[in-house]
Amino acid sequence: MSQPSPEDKTRLASRLAADYLLRSLKMIGELAEGELLTGLVNLALVQANVSHLDRVASGFDGVDTPPPDEVRRPVSILALSASLGLPYETTRRHVAKMVATGQCVKVKGGVVVPTAVIDDGRRTEMLEVNLMNLRRLFRNLRAAGVNLD
Repeated sequence: MSQPSPEDKTRLASRLAADYLLRSLKMIGELAEGELLTGLVNLALVQANVSHLDRVASGFDGVDTPPPDEVRRPVSILALSASLGLPYETTRRHVAKMVATGQCVKVKGGVVVPTAVIDDGRRTEMLEVNLMNLRRLFRNLRAAGVNLD
């Protein structure tokens, strides 16, 4: 049996990566009750609140150790919209939905997703499923002969 060409490996890697991406987007949408864009804004907000932390050095590197509220930094809706490449008004509407449902809170300087929101069973399950999907992606890439180094 002949080895796949570099072009074949590239196409296969692209298909496998697209499969992973679609699975991830589905989970993000499900986390936001079917609202994919709200889920993406939520995910970006969570990341922005803790982006200043070195997760490993700070000790907040595990599923069971989310960063506490006191170390989360608020992010402005303007900064959030810029980071996502979304119009300000679109981002503001999605953040307003999240505030109304308790997924984030307005504080001085912007909005924050409280630790209690992040530290729930649905998000933990989503992280575990995402890890399984990531392992599946790597396993399939290795099986296809794609060098991951």
